[in-house]
Amino acid sequence: MMQFEVLQAALRRAGAASRFIQGEVLEIADACVVLADASAPLSLESLEVARASEVTSGLIVVPHAVDQVVLITQTCDLQETTAEECFCLVTPVRLVERRIAHEAWRGRRPALAGLPWVDDQSVADLARITTIERSVLLGAPSLGRPRTPRERLQFAEAVSRYLTRPALPDAINTVLSPLVRRIGEKHDRNSAEGRCANRVSEMRVEAAPDLDHAEPALNVLMILEEKYLPKLAAGQQVDDDRIDELRRNGPQASAEAVEAATQPIAVREAWTALAECWVQPAATLVPDVPGVGSVDVSVLNAEELSYARSLNAPILDIRYLSTRTT
Repeated sequence: MMQFEVLQAALRRAGAASRFIQGEVLEIADACVVLADASAPLSLESLEVARASEVTSGLIVVPHAVDQVVLITQTCDLQETTAEECFCLVTPVRLVERRIAHEAWRGRRPALAGLPWVDDQSVADLARITTIERSVLLGAPSLGRPRTPRERLQFAEAVSRYLTRPALPDAINTVLSPLVRRIGEKHDRNSAEGRCANRVSEMRVEAAPDLDHAEPALNVLMILEEKYLPKLAAGQQVDDDRIDELRRNGPQASAEAVEAATQPIAVREAWTALAECWVQPAATLVPDVPGVGSVDVSVLNAEELSYARSLNAPILDIRYLSTRTT
């Protein structure tokens, strides 16, 4: 009976965790740990713990020596604490270069999530998520939380993307590898092509008839915000000859044409030419890669991508593809 009363009292106290929200940064030392195999440590930290404990086999607990964590559990899940729902997820906060933190906030580093409500160098290390009991949060000083609904959504999207990036078939990855390299090389470069690469908010890949087909026809969808790719007026159509001319001049000239264009039709033609330049090396690989029938590309703004179409076009993670190693 005494144990039950102690548990219930603790659960009532832990209900105070409902005041926290996803993305909140808390000062809690050594809350994050990883499990390692003492006989085969893969990091210096686990090697040191194994040696210090003189353990040569079995699992060992390796603390991640940080004093700040960020709450990963969704805000709504924290509203009620019970014996069945008494856990939450946290991950360490790291300090990195401002450039890296900026890229993380913009979604360009999938294992990190920026924390601009703390400062311009703090990031959440999503590769080290740990489950803790909610009572650990009690009394912990809050160092900041998302300040706007947009910040809450952007942080949630960063966590979701890290955990749900789809694994495409090897043949598709192989064929699209030149596109991956091009985006990675040009991303964040101070050039017309680099600035254009930054404006691509999302890439998706359609497969006809579907991804399970022996040799699907691929169509890469490059999605931009409407301010970068305005709608065409009713009856307007792009000039294929003009697109071909721009494409023959190469990606840099096409990117410069994107930046120079002022009319929606010219913007659309230049973006189409640039996208075709980017994807052409991938299309060239198709005859040598069994498992892919063809590769094409389409440029759309977000309003032009229907919900139904998006369901059949998994995200080709441009944030992951454009990540540079440090």
